[in-house]
Amino acid sequence: MYSTSNMLNSKQIEIFYHIYKEGSITKAANVLNVSQPALSKSISYTEKKLGFKLFNRDSKKLIATDEANELYEYASMVIFQLENFNKTAEKLIPLDSEDINIGTTPSIMLTLMPKILKEYEKLGNKTGFNFINLNSNELLNRLDNKSIDIVICFDPAISNRGSNHLDENQYSRHIIHKGSHVMISPKGIYKNKPAYKLDHFSHEPFIEITNLISFYGVSSLTEHFNKKPIGNNIAGKVSSYSGAASLVSLGMGSALVDSYTAKNCDETKVDIFEIEENLPYQIVLLNNQSKAISEESKKFIEFVKSLANKI
Repeated sequence: MYSTSNMLNSKQIEIFYHIYKEGSITKAANVLNVSQPALSKSISYTEKKLGFKLFNRDSKKLIATDEANELYEYASMVIFQLENFNKTAEKLIPLDSEDINIGTTPSIMLTLMPKILKEYEKLGNKTGFNFINLNSNELLNRLDNKSIDIVICFDPAISNRGSNHLDENQYSRHIIHKGSHVMISPKGIYKNKPAYKLDHFSHEPFIEITNLISFYGVSSLTEHFNKKPIGNNIAGKVSSYSGAASLVSLGMGSALVDSYTAKNCDETKVDIFEIEENLPYQIVLLNNQSKAISEESKKFIEFVKSLANKI
């Protein structure tokens, strides 16, 4: 009968794992930064505790027993979980650095973030920032694995795509800007009319933006345009508003973008039109409440919240 007195602790499992993996006590000792005699003594004690051999010694070579072969798979799982535990514990340690790790989309980095940072600096704040520019889906993944402190992106909670729904118990979400999408087109293609319906653009080249999560009630631009004639004349596909704006400025076609991206366009190359259909978006500040963040990060979050709908 196997009793709790025969159970190994994590250190003994780790030693067995590395000896098996390296195929040598000497090599395993180097990996673990311990002496060879200490490791030999430890594995001998482990075998005695288990009641069976883990390795047979053949001259200078170790040969794993059938029991060791079976246990190695489980030892690998233990080591994997220990590594995850240590990585998670490290992320939970309050940061000494005052630098703030912020994830933003490329278009927000070019348009909204400079306004926020300018206002923050007016208060005399000298905080350092590390910016990570990715699309909204990738930013959510980074936020989930706690590799960044704050995300400022288009609101994932307004999407029907299930993977983007936020757990309100885990994530803090604050709306900082609301707006409506506008159409941008190469300069001079359309008459200078203040607003158009979407179907007005149905026979002209259109730049589709994929993988966005900024529409209320739809999972992507593709889903929305599949219901509209405009979806039949795609001239190009990009994954960001800023990318679409670049193609429009080159004359490739029109694109629906947020108002910040539109205002950042070169007015000598691009015309901006309002759309009669209401296609709203929201920009939000998100942070993972299970991740420990610095006091500077907390201060910055409160500041950005105070700017809601003022920028």
